[in-house]
Amino acid sequence: MISSKIQKAVNFMHFHRRRILVGAAFTATYGFCCKQSINSKNEIFRMGVAGSLANVMVEAGFHFIDTINVRAKVHESNISMMSMVRKIYVKEGVYGFLKGFSACYYGSVACGFIYFSLYKLFKIYFKDFFGETYNIAWTYFMASFVAEFFTLIVYYPYDLVKCRLQSKNYVFKYRNIPHAFSKEIQQGSIASLYKGSLPFLLTYCSCVSLQFTIYEYMMARDKILYGENFKDHEFSSNMKASFIGGAVGSGITNCLDVITINKQANPDLNIRELIQKERFGLFTKGIMARVQYNSLQSIVFFNLVMFIGKIYNVELSDD
Repeated sequence: MISSKIQKAVNFMHFHRRRILVGAAFTATYGFCCKQSINSKNEIFRMGVAGSLANVMVEAGFHFIDTINVRAKVHESNISMMSMVRKIYVKEGVYGFLKGFSACYYGSVACGFIYFSLYKLFKIYFKDFFGETYNIAWTYFMASFVAEFFTLIVYYPYDLVKCRLQSKNYVFKYRNIPHAFSKEIQQGSIASLYKGSLPFLLTYCSCVSLQFTIYEYMMARDKILYGENFKDHEFSSNMKASFIGGAVGSGITNCLDVITINKQANPDLNIRELIQKERFGLFTKGIMARVQYNSLQSIVFFNLVMFIGKIYNVELSDD
């Protein structure tokens, strides 16, 4: 039994040896660049690197839950989270939860850097633009929304491939990320890599903007509340703000997430027909998996940003 599992592992490594070597080389280079960036004099660049590290750790660590969420939303019926876990494990084993991991990994490295660099930059801009006449929450929301919009222009093709690898690769038959990109461009154009991008942009720009606005607003409030003693309450404030931000943002945008995932998995899907078919199910389908995933991910994510930020001498909530 044990020797059989070892043989399967050896066969897997042999079959995917090129992918493993590329991944190892990329990770080593990425790690070296991150280490060298600690001494950078550019605060926005350091914030980008810290955000990239936190993002890739969280996305990679929670990928299996994301797979469950994706599968639940493209399933014909409204299936529970645990039922979907059993269904994937029985049919595909542990490997079923790891499908699309490479697209998640490479995409999240770039996504984290671009988003946090732009967010830091736009927060300064919108703070000057709105001045003292508007609630500071508008600054957080607009900075997050605009930063996320530009980030997703780069990240969307990776997420599209990830979603299809997780859900219906028996239809698309992608071998890896370069093959997926090449196949889509050959069958259509670069525009093929952005199919379903409008609902995706609406979903994630809205979700991330709500998440960051709630987080930043609650952290800014606690800094005023605790004053000089804030450092003693920083961890608990961070936990509370990140949990509420993740839960509220993901819960409110669940209906958009259902549309987004179904459109990515089924490019010819008519959104109006999906809405007529699902109706109230748009708001409930896979919502437990999404809220649990995003709230827990949010806690880990913002704590990582906080701790990694200390290494890079940057702070997300620096108001």
